[in-house]
Amino acid sequence: MTISIEVPVFKGEFLQQCIDSVFRQTSDAWQLSLVWDGGDQLSHKILKEIEATENPKVKVFFNENQGIAKARAFISSQNNEAYILPLDDDDELAPNAVARFIEAAKANPWASLLRGKRGFINQQSEIVEKVQWFPFGPRNYFKGMVTDVFNQAQPYLIRKSAYDQTLGWRGFDDFMQAGEDCDIFLQVEEVSHFELVDDVLYYYRIHDDRASNELTSAAAFEMWRRLADDALQRMELPLIRTNEAPPFTFIEKEPISKTIADIEFIVNYQSPIVQQLKAIGITEESIIEVTSTIDSWRMEGFKASSRKLVCFVKDTVTISDISFVTDMLEILNETNADIIAPSKKTLEKRYAKSSWLHDDFLLVKREVLLATTGFDSEFIPENLQGIDFCIQARRRDFSCYEVAVSGITYLEDSRNILQENDLTSLKTKWYSHSALISFI
Repeated sequence: MTISIEVPVFKGEFLQQCIDSVFRQTSDAWQLSLVWDGGDQLSHKILKEIEATENPKVKVFFNENQGIAKARAFISSQNNEAYILPLDDDDELAPNAVARFIEAAKANPWASLLRGKRGFINQQSEIVEKVQWFPFGPRNYFKGMVTDVFNQAQPYLIRKSAYDQTLGWRGFDDFMQAGEDCDIFLQVEEVSHFELVDDVLYYYRIHDDRASNELTSAAAFEMWRRLADDALQRMELPLIRTNEAPPFTFIEKEPISKTIADIEFIVNYQSPIVQQLKAIGITEESIIEVTSTIDSWRMEGFKASSRKLVCFVKDTVTISDISFVTDMLEILNETNADIIAPSKKTLEKRYAKSSWLHDDFLLVKREVLLATTGFDSEFIPENLQGIDFCIQARRRDFSCYEVAVSGITYLEDSRNILQENDLTSLKTKWYSHSALISFI
């Protein structure tokens, strides 16, 4: 495993100290990439000297000035290491940063981002005491939306395969391309949840010439507002932001009642479920048959869908009457549930909130899938992906309901029988969110 340490270079005053901190790493599992982005002459001179050494562990690029976001995007496009570690040209890494991050990445391979703690140093690289500007802890949500979009800070390690599922580094042209760090946090967190590394692995240098000093507080709040509103649109969340400064608050838009015409049914190719759905009156254009036989068939089907509700149907059920679909829709509209499934047990009432649902037949709001990884076929066995999906949804404050309906029958299937040791992967993946897995 190798970490790509990526440094956009603008100023040379502290650049050598930054580079030296990389060479002092206790682990050599790193590749350093520096891009001169139309910076000052001192930084250009330092990079030319480094380039002349032809060190195989260092890549140097020279570009015209484009801004911090485009400089980061350029570097990330040039590398294919397993992880990205952003570093600013006036900051320093702790000597054990690479080693500790690699240890954490191996223990948390599902994490899209690993965030460590940072300390502060002065112009002489001496550690100074300073109150942290951003909290170090899990982020908070309202129905899928991160409320504390400001809760981010270096150091953080991004899994490259997660980064590749995002729109990449993006900044605001009217704010010197800044805002790219908060934005990538939001995007990557839609791929998978974060894990925290409780060690100081990065030193932020306090000095008067920092680029962040050129941005006013008003600019920072404006960027955070734009990022929040952009995320709402990207995830199609039916929310309205109600305040001007983070932590943001939101209210839900007035829900629109869903009908059968709002559902697309996703099934495996040539599944008997196709004919059963057609027999109860579901039209052919409402059925998506997925030709893939791999575990990711549900997410492949979702990519081909466009409606507000997505229904995943496995071959482990028999459908005999459309009434159960209309009954589920009625309950979904009544409760405003986000994920809903027929119950396998007798319920005292028509419906009940649940920690997890059987995934033989799941009716899901589109925004839930956009705001989460969906069904994780990379790290979770197929028979546990539905439970994992429910945990992800609840992590983002979405609700799961099981309902009592007739017209659908569950078949006995060995794939649905869970043994205690089957749950190990879930316990491992969600160990830092014990409240979410208390039902296991």
